[in-house]
Amino acid sequence: MRYKVLILLFALIGFPHVALANSPNVTIVYSSTSNDVPPEIYKLDALVSRFSEDIHILRDTEVTETSFKKTSHLFYFGLNAATIPASTRKLINESNAALYGIGFNANQLRAFEKIDVTRIQGVSKFYQERTNTSLTFALADTVFSVNHQMKNVHARIAQKDKEYPTIIQLNEHFYSGIYNLLNRSSLLFADSLYDFFKEEAKPEHLGYIRLEDVNPSTDPKLLEKTGNYLLDRNIPVLLAVIPVYVDPDSGQAIHFNDRPKLLNVIKNLEKRGASVIAHGYTHQYRSSETGEGFEFWDVENNQPVLTPSDEQSIILKPEETFSNTKDYNTYLRDVLEGEASYIQSKLTKSVHELVSLGLHPLAFEAPHYTMSHSGYQLTATYFSNVFGQIQWSNTEWEVMGTTPYVSKPSLLHGMTLYPETIGYVRTDLPRPVEEMRRARDELLIVRESMIGGFYHPYIGMEHLADLVDMMESTPGFQWLDLRDQDEWVRTEDVSIQASNGTISLQDNRSPLWSQLELNMPNSFLEKSLWALVIITFTAVLMFLTYTLYLRTQRKKRLFKERG
Repeated sequence: MRYKVLILLFALIGFPHVALANSPNVTIVYSSTSNDVPPEIYKLDALVSRFSEDIHILRDTEVTETSFKKTSHLFYFGLNAATIPASTRKLINESNAALYGIGFNANQLRAFEKIDVTRIQGVSKFYQERTNTSLTFALADTVFSVNHQMKNVHARIAQKDKEYPTIIQLNEHFYSGIYNLLNRSSLLFADSLYDFFKEEAKPEHLGYIRLEDVNPSTDPKLLEKTGNYLLDRNIPVLLAVIPVYVDPDSGQAIHFNDRPKLLNVIKNLEKRGASVIAHGYTHQYRSSETGEGFEFWDVENNQPVLTPSDEQSIILKPEETFSNTKDYNTYLRDVLEGEASYIQSKLTKSVHELVSLGLHPLAFEAPHYTMSHSGYQLTATYFSNVFGQIQWSNTEWEVMGTTPYVSKPSLLHGMTLYPETIGYVRTDLPRPVEEMRRARDELLIVRESMIGGFYHPYIGMEHLADLVDMMESTPGFQWLDLRDQDEWVRTEDVSIQASNGTISLQDNRSPLWSQLELNMPNSFLEKSLWALVIITFTAVLMFLTYTLYLRTQRKKRLFKERG
């Protein structure tokens, strides 16, 4: 299989487009009871990837004499109470790297041995020193507080009218009592990294609006109205496009060729400056409806999609059912070939169909942001970037999130992440834009944070102007134009490149084949009907051929008899 080697590496192996000058060499050491790399470690790696493109992740039992030889910045992350192995503790203590301790066990290290901490539950109120900002997050958190006053404090918690340090600095070393990096309080930790890496931030916040789930069932008038409104305000809008709509009742697949008015609207928006994002191929799996269903994650079995929806499902066996790790890895390699084949087919069809329609996809967005880690690795061979959020866990699709700023997480294997950070306009809320404003205000504590959200065209114009006004009121705000970001999209036959505001396309498919691809059947019903047509046509052709043959033979006999 073409991607066989890639799949074997699915577990784990800076700022976009520009190689970071003198990129720091970062090592992350963690203590955990989990056999797999915890989601919090993937999140830490993603946050650090803003500052370094050279990141190494080690369990505390994997540290060797040479692990820190080139390390300039070292993280120790204790996810649970544990004794750090003596050899690891010794090597960390002897390292000359700047050290950032997070969570449990940090006081076992020389840099933090004088720190006395207390674990406190139900914390929702925080204070950031740099911006003099008090915050109250919707979900309470469990954090460590430092029990004595420190000279250099980056963040505090507020409990019972008292404040306690939770992120502190000791010379070049840092400690964070905020350790649940999947929670909203991790914004404070994310901002402290600018000081840890001594990085000078630009006084700006990039932002974007995606018009979401544009598919053949979209109302062309509403899309045209919302899209043109944004372009009229000089906003380089993003269109998250799904090439095929699958009717959940009939199973019929509807393409943009079946909706010429809608297709013309999308083409005109792209000509005016909109950028197209490939948002899956059908954005559904099994009998679900396009836009509502998943595509790259089997939510019924909570596992990667291993077979097409019209084939019998394969249920992943847990590692515990195998006698050893080698047998499990061999099984996993073989079964994940099905996922690779499925993803490869879907991504290729998505890109090819959009190009055949005259569109130029420049990015990828996974439906409902769900995809396995091996899926991300395969997707990185097709796309240079991804929008939205990341599925941190390889076993639980709901464990997802994003970074507050543009990043290049190791999970994405080179793809740039343009994060969705403020959510979307929810019409079930009385004041949906205010909800997004609250999220935006929280983000402002993080330097260079991205203000990214999406909007469904079927809403119409009701909240769009308020959303734009709110986003543009952000200090130092600038709209992201994807065409200026040196992005690319590739298949074996098609290559699209964006640079300096222009888009170039190279399509090596024959025009006839690209049109045949565009009209290929997708659903089981369509395939069955096409098969019936082909069989009928073949039978008729054979009958006509045979009839012609008999007529020819009859003429030959008559000619011989007359002769």
